[in-house]
Amino acid sequence: MKKKEKVIDNVVKVLNELDTNLDKLDQLENDEKKHSVKTWYYQTKAVHEIKKILHDVQKYEKYDDKELEKYGL
Repeated sequence: MKKKEKVIDNVVKVLNELDTNLDKLDQLENDEKKHSVKTWYYQTKAVHEIKKILHDVQKYEKYDDKELEKYGL
């Protein structure tokens, strides 16, 4: 049960980080186009991290460690 709880805690951590980053973007008054790119970046990064967490516990087979590289990240 500990392994399952650790996985859930890691996913929650990633999602909380995503929420924090998106909240920061909402508070800024800069160019909206930049916000959409940053929003995409934070969301893509969060999904990638969740895929990695699930891959590490053999629950997701399609994880590609170099996935973010194709976006230049």
